[in-house]
This record gives sequence, C-alpha cells and structure tokens, in this order.
Amino acid sequence: MRRTPPAPWPRPQPRRLLRSAESAARHPGRERDVVVQSLKAAGAALLAWVIAALWLDAPLACLAPWVALVMVNATVYRSIVKGVQQLVAVVVGLLAATGAYLLVGDRTLTLAIVLVVIMPLAYWRGFGDQGIYAATTAILVLTSGAPSAHQLVSRLLETGLGTLVGVGVNALIVPPVHLRGARRTIESFADELAELLNGAAAALRETWQADTAGEWLRKAERTVAHAEDAWAAIERGRESLWLNPRRRRAEDPDPAPALLPLEVVAKRTASLQRTLVDAFEAGMPDPDRELVALYCDVLDHCADSVRAFRCRHFETPWPPPAGDDALREADERLRERLRARRSGAGGGSADEALCIPIDRLLTALDDLLASESTPAEANR
Repeated sequence: MRRTPPAPWPRPQPRRLLRSAESAARHPGRERDVVVQSLKAAGAALLAWVIAALWLDAPLACLAPWVALVMVNATVYRSIVKGVQQLVAVVVGLLAATGAYLLVGDRTLTLAIVLVVIMPLAYWRGFGDQGIYAATTAILVLTSGAPSAHQLVSRLLETGLGTLVGVGVNALIVPPVHLRGARRTIESFADELAELLNGAAAALRETWQADTAGEWLRKAERTVAHAEDAWAAIERGRESLWLNPRRRRAEDPDPAPALLPLEVVAKRTASLQRTLVDAFEAGMPDPDRELVALYCDVLDHCADSVRAFRCRHFETPWPPPAGDDALREADERLRERLRARRSGAGGGSADEALCIPIDRLLTALDDLLASESTPAEANR
C-alpha cells in the first residue's frame, strides 16, 4: 500500500510579509488592524505586569499579564463576553485547586484529581473557548507552590486586574470597528459574480456542451458559497459596534441591503446553470441559436448590472442617468425577446427548460436596477 507523503513544511514568504507591512503602513485595512490589535495586546500585558509585579508586588504576578493578553479580542463586545467567561473559568480553577489541596495535602495527587474533575469544562458551551483556562489555572497554581486560603484572595485579585486591564485597553484605545472589512468582502463578491456571468456567457457562446455547463455550474456554486463569507463579515462588523465607544463615529451604512440582491442574483445564476446541466443530462435537443444568444446576452446584461450596482453602492455615483437608462432599456429588450421565445417554445427541448430560470434571473435584477445610490466612505 502506497503511503501519501506528508505535506511539506510551509516555506517562509518574506515578500508577502513585506507587502503586508507596506500595506499596514500606507492605508487602513486588515493588515493595519492586525498590527494595532497586536500592539494593544502586548501593551495590555505589559501594563498588567507593571501594576501587578512592580506596583502591587503580587505573589503570582504572571496571572495578570497572561489574562490581559488574551482579553484583547477582535471586538469590544467579544472582549467583555470572553472576559467574563475567562474570569469565571479562572475562579473555578483557583477554587478547585486550593480547596482540593487543603483537603488532600499533596500537590501531585491534588493535581490529578482536579484535572480529572474540571477538564470537561474545556468542552462546555457555557464557557465558550475559555473553559480550558480552568485547568491551566489549576496547573499554574499547584505547580508554583502550596496554595492557601490567603493566596486564593491574591490570585483572584491578580486575575481581576488582568481582566480589567485587557478589556479597558481594548475598549478605550482605538476600539476596533470592522465595517470596512464587510464592505470590501461584498465588493469582492460583486466582482467575482460579474466575472462569473461574463465568463459563462463567453464560454457558452463558443461551446454549447455539457462539460462547459458543468464547469460553470461548479463555479457558480462556489460563488454562492462565498456569500456566506460576506454575511459573516457583516455580522463581525455589527458585533464590532456593540458596546463600542467609537460607534457614533462609525457612519457607514449597513451593508446587508447591498449584499442581499447580489446573493439572489448569484443563486438564480447557479439555478439556471443547474437547469442547463440537467437538460444536457436528460438528453434534450439543444435549443436554437437564438435562445443560446439570448441566454448569453442575459448573462452579460446581469454582469453589467452587477458592476453598476457595485459602483453605485461602494464607489462613485456611476453610471450617470444615461447609463441607468441604458441598463433598463437593455433589460426591457431582453424581456421582450424572452416573451417571444416562450410563446414559441416547444415541449421536450431545452427552450422550455431554460426560459423559466432566465425569466427568474431577469426578475432578480429588479432590485439591482431599482437601487438608489448609497455613498460609502472609502477610507474609514
């Protein structure tokens, strides 16, 4: 039996690192957000250490910077929620380790008992991904010396200090707002959808075959799947405004209304490609060249409408009124051609199978063509 060789160790890519560093230095974006959050996390840990070790002379001062470091999350809301979860988990670990040691008296035996009892908390949903800190706190407390009731109070104060510093730094120093990421994800989705529509039209004009239709169906389904990434980015953007002091300055409109009609067009396109593949698999006679031309013209028209929608919502108010009128006129001409084809479509051919999803795709464009301009700030 032939073994599959292990995946090679990823090679370092200094050029990509340099491009990311240059991007972070030049303009706002994901790279700069990562740098800012990293510096905030490091600063929070350092500040917690200075307060706990140098100012308060805490017995186990390492707890404060450790907790502060992990409290600097992607959003203020997440920092607070995870802060509460971690604080509870750490308190559970402290109480379990100290209480069990006072009863048993042996650190090794206590550690074995405590880990067996509290490790299931690492997988409990109530703690989210913070449950593991109950076990790690117990390990830290028991391996650093014999815990006592007096030390328990100190550990709780050190943990609380780290939580306050981490959450405070994240909330008060450039609190993260992720609206720009959602906006850019939708822009990329619109570009991908327009390229899909133009590419399918060009390919099917050249070769009306099952393989070609199947290839573009797979691409259409991947594009539809990418809409989920855009919705996830929107949710992150909304979450970043919760409990955020910068909320009033975040004036970008909600991008969800811009994504919804694009997603509908993507799903209608995938459905149309699926109908075409099914027609090939069922052995239906090929439609005449007029319907093929209509189908490809509809795809190109959809691509133009998607690009106009993207620019209208995310860039400059383009196209001008004449461009809007041209799109609507093209839409009406295509509908007239479709009505003519449907009235003469015969049963058992691809004509009848394609006319209905083409009509649905044109209907899905109504929201795109009727949308109003929504200026968005490009450099938040």
